[in-house]
Amino acid sequence: MVYLRYIISVISLVLLAATHGFAASGEKPRDITYVKTPPAPKWQPVEQINIKSQGCISCHTTTDEPSMHRNSGVPLGCTDCHGGNSSIMKPASGAPSKKAYRTAMDQAHVQPRYPQTWNYPSSANPVASYTLLNKESPEYVRFVNPSDYRIVEEACGSCHAGAIRAAKNSLMATGAMLWGGAAYNNGILPFKNYILGEGYTRDGTGALLKNPTPVTEEMKAAGILESLAPLPAWETIPPGDIFRVFERGGRNIVNLFPEIGLPNSLGQIQRLEEPGRPDLKQSNRGPGTGLRISVPVINITKTRLNDPFTWFLGTNEQPGDYRSSGCAACHVVYANDRDPRHSGPYAKYGHTGMSQTSDPTIPKGEEGHPLKHEFTSAIPTSQCMICHMHQPNIFVNSFLGYTMWDYESDAPHMWPKEQRYPSNAEMHEILERNPEGAAVRGLWSDPEFLKEVSKLNPKLENTQFADYHGHGWNFRAIFKKDEAGNLLDKDGNIVSHEDPDKFEKAVHMSSIHLDAGMHCVDCHFEQDTHGNGHLYGEVASAIEITCQDCHGTADKYPTLLTSGPAAPEGGNDVGVTRNSDGSKRFEWRDGVLYQRSALWPGLEWEVSLVKDSVNPSHKDYNAKSARAKLMKADPNNMDWGLNVPADKRAHKPDEMECFTCHLSWTTSCGGCHLPIEANWKTERHHYEGGETRNYATYNPQVARDQMFQLGIHSTAKGNTIAPIRSTSALVLSSTNINREKLYIQQPPIASSGYSSQAFAPHFAHTVRKEETKNCSDCHLSAANDNNARMAQLLLQGTNFVNFVGYNAWVGGEGGVEAVQVTEWDEPQAVIGSYLQKYAYPDWYDEHQKRSKELPVSRTHNADGAVNCVTLRGEYLFTASGAEGFHVYDVASISNKGFSQRVITAPFSPLGHDTRVESKNATCMALPTNQAIAPERNTGDLMRKVNQEQPFHPIYNYAFVTDSEEGLIVVNVNTLADGLPRNNFLKRALTWNPDNILTGARHITMAGHIVYITTPSSLVVLDLDDPLKPKLVQKIEMEDPRASALQFRYLFVTDAEGLKVFDATQPKNIKPVSGAHIALKNPKKLYVARTYAYVAAGSEGLAIINVKNPEQPKLYKLFNANGKINDARDVIVGTTNASLFAYVADGKNGLKVIQLTSPDSQPRFYGYSPEPKPELIAWKKTKYPALALSKGLDRDRGVDETGGQIAVFGRLGSRPFNVNEMKKLYLDPYGKPYYVRDEVDQKIAKQVK
Repeated sequence: MVYLRYIISVISLVLLAATHGFAASGEKPRDITYVKTPPAPKWQPVEQINIKSQGCISCHTTTDEPSMHRNSGVPLGCTDCHGGNSSIMKPASGAPSKKAYRTAMDQAHVQPRYPQTWNYPSSANPVASYTLLNKESPEYVRFVNPSDYRIVEEACGSCHAGAIRAAKNSLMATGAMLWGGAAYNNGILPFKNYILGEGYTRDGTGALLKNPTPVTEEMKAAGILESLAPLPAWETIPPGDIFRVFERGGRNIVNLFPEIGLPNSLGQIQRLEEPGRPDLKQSNRGPGTGLRISVPVINITKTRLNDPFTWFLGTNEQPGDYRSSGCAACHVVYANDRDPRHSGPYAKYGHTGMSQTSDPTIPKGEEGHPLKHEFTSAIPTSQCMICHMHQPNIFVNSFLGYTMWDYESDAPHMWPKEQRYPSNAEMHEILERNPEGAAVRGLWSDPEFLKEVSKLNPKLENTQFADYHGHGWNFRAIFKKDEAGNLLDKDGNIVSHEDPDKFEKAVHMSSIHLDAGMHCVDCHFEQDTHGNGHLYGEVASAIEITCQDCHGTADKYPTLLTSGPAAPEGGNDVGVTRNSDGSKRFEWRDGVLYQRSALWPGLEWEVSLVKDSVNPSHKDYNAKSARAKLMKADPNNMDWGLNVPADKRAHKPDEMECFTCHLSWTTSCGGCHLPIEANWKTERHHYEGGETRNYATYNPQVARDQMFQLGIHSTAKGNTIAPIRSTSALVLSSTNINREKLYIQQPPIASSGYSSQAFAPHFAHTVRKEETKNCSDCHLSAANDNNARMAQLLLQGTNFVNFVGYNAWVGGEGGVEAVQVTEWDEPQAVIGSYLQKYAYPDWYDEHQKRSKELPVSRTHNADGAVNCVTLRGEYLFTASGAEGFHVYDVASISNKGFSQRVITAPFSPLGHDTRVESKNATCMALPTNQAIAPERNTGDLMRKVNQEQPFHPIYNYAFVTDSEEGLIVVNVNTLADGLPRNNFLKRALTWNPDNILTGARHITMAGHIVYITTPSSLVVLDLDDPLKPKLVQKIEMEDPRASALQFRYLFVTDAEGLKVFDATQPKNIKPVSGAHIALKNPKKLYVARTYAYVAAGSEGLAIINVKNPEQPKLYKLFNANGKINDARDVIVGTTNASLFAYVADGKNGLKVIQLTSPDSQPRFYGYSPEPKPELIAWKKTKYPALALSKGLDRDRGVDETGGQIAVFGRLGSRPFNVNEMKKLYLDPYGKPYYVRDEVDQKIAKQVK
């Protein structure tokens, strides 16, 4: 509470300092004395209405709905809503160009303080106005939009006071889920009951929002918050990142200073650093260093991240960005999308925000106008998509069957033939419209090109584009595919990639609701759109509708009473609601429930009723549905049918969300790169606005549609089983005034100490009838071919979407080396790759002229052979032979201001010693390579208030194998505590009873189960108590080298090749008979989804199909025409849409292999497409390359023994624990059970 009071006091100081100064354009405000307009009345005689409109209609001779309401009984005159002077009449002789006309208009209209910024007298919404509404006078805000939340009570409150209060507290206004989630997930604020939200007073000052009623404990459990404070400007927030550089720093140029506004301890403005001598000492702002700020916060206050919310106008410059503010943000329709499925009857009006009004004064060819002067409840999905097209804001693109484009598919159509070198001014202009750094080089940076991207569709080979482009982004269509990436038609038949009509034949995976003609408002009724007046921090908590409300259950027909978390007691009866044309929205006829469209007059559809779908005698009977809903909860007796009692069924509706099975796909964001650049003046987008000199771009890196994952939903949702998605995980970079890279692509740490590779329960809005989940998506398939998908399902990770980043980290014979393998600019193309060829053609050509050699690397010597290396955060953990276990500070690996990029003792050995001496350290492992800080996850705030699980104790340690000493355990938490001078590492344990680990050479961790190879055996340990290891098993083998685990199977290389062990029972693993691939001299290996990659020495890279791990098949031996002939280690990672392998090729150095690309593998969008390896780059490293650091895990939220690793959004949400996992594949006796996707109707017939 002390910390909370501190935050509130800081916020208060910020608000007191806020002033209404200059507009973003720099325009000085006019000094105007305004005439107060009284609130609009609830009723008045016609004579008063006429008086208040007479002057207005002398110019606006016709309009659509004079009162904005289709109901002619609404008694409003023009000035009741807008203000102004209705006594001023149009001059008799005044054409619009005449001076008299302009004079009369100025007298009649309320005048703006910032006419140039508003483009006055144009009535079009200005482009990217953001905080202009906060600076402008309330009187003019009311004039341009009477429904703006700052003044809406005055214009609309006499009739709509309740809806207004609710809407201003709704998440669509406060954005609390974004601000709070970003702050908590990235270590900025420790409150999972979010405390930040957007709200303003009448004059545009940031407001402290309070819940309208006292919040009881029961209300808190339902997700209701007591208050929301304004989002502070970024300078007031101590960075939560533990990114730091330990050098004392250099000198400052005393007569110059940057305009950053960070006072130093002497009260002076921080001075400019001397080039080459950066001031990187600890700053006065807490756990950050000079010029280091909290990148996620600067991003949400300055970059176009999912905003603006409904307190502001839309940015009104690109298709998908046109709208007003306040109530009109939703209820006044703009032209944003030409697709009738998205826009309904409004599609015919285009997508460039042009008006169709009958008002003669409104230009018809000018962007930024509403379609008509009228409110409507017939709101198209295209209007919702203006905000809901971004990952943190529900991402409703998936409802339409789209996700974010990845820069690679159909690249020849999207990138210029000649490489672009944009100036700073050009970049600034483009990035204000579109925050992706890649946009400045692409053709879609041109607004005219962007508008017509969807017209490219007939020419495209890999995807189809949507017609909306909110934020300037492109969205690609998702089609039905098999695991290998083949397109499928509605019957499941493969559609050839060469078929010119393939996209018409393949199933576009939009929601079945959309296919029926539904729009968002056909499910989300008044309360869901307006809110219920309470403050919420999480979207799922604020929703009143559930699937059962309209579809019922296997035992009951729907009541049409809402039952979601935000529903009132007893629910709202949606059966009595009516559409804007007066027709009943729902109607029962002859036992069939029909729903009428809110948008399309005359359109209705039959609502699917679950009870009918499971009844064999009903015409709508669906055997697949019946089996899923009526299956017995007994893996040894999978009978199903109507006689299975509800409490004995496997899938109970009160324990499991309907969309767990009924969604067809889920979008998962593998992460985004946010590089911050100093000395780039930009405007803040919220609250008081103002310019600062730091800017961050927002760069999605991996958006996948094939990742199906499950976990536990929030407490407000009853902790049900639900789909989980990877959601907006970040890696951060910072460039200072001298253009020195202070740190690169570092993942922050959540306030709970978990990794910020965030996950969250998610309704993807991709419900379908045929393309639903099958039994084998959640349970062991009878063919035993879904091991990778089970690992994915349980959030154990698949090693496929791992992030390698700017550098590949190589352990060598005598040192470590960081080899630059990607471009620094966005998009972050791997050098030599398909994407580099199109995004950077000049640099690609230069790479080819270098014979594909990578030019840049940074090295550091070691006394021994570095056989294992792991990058975590800004530290590189190594096992270095006789040098022992050594941790290097590598935060400044790309900082040109540092002569030594890899640092061993930043102060001196007296203040920092991260080496643990041992006789011959052969390997090391961390429980996770995601940045974590377990010591943060303590106390009542975390355990009770934030409902976080504790870390398993293994996460405090690093584990080192030594060929002479055995297992060495080292506590490494000091490296994540934010303190720079206590970094001393020492042994917590040395363990080698009876010399069982003598000769130990490799270690693999799977939660607290550990697999260690020695020259003669595979040793299995249980480290449930890390300081008291237990020997579980010792298996004799012929010279085992290395191992890798995927779900139920352990893959081990030995002198004879690759062998497979069944690890279903981790304490009793067994060799799989016949599961053996002969290789001459295999070394380390890596398993990515359905393929194992083995560094096979002189044979090169062995690629092995392990889709069925018990029947491995050698897919390919790849040696790049003999260029790979000493392979020692291999890792795999995804960059954008393509898959890459990195090979430590011994004496030859590092090799980079592109495994998939749109050119080589047109099925690259598959879950696990066949790799088509191509050597694209190499580096002759300083030391023979022995080991590689695995890329950052981006789909791993929990370990194999149930230990949580990554932060989960939503209070009470979490991954499955180990016992919950086992229920999906083990019977009560611990034996695996298997399922078939084909429905056996005979089983149902046996159950009467």
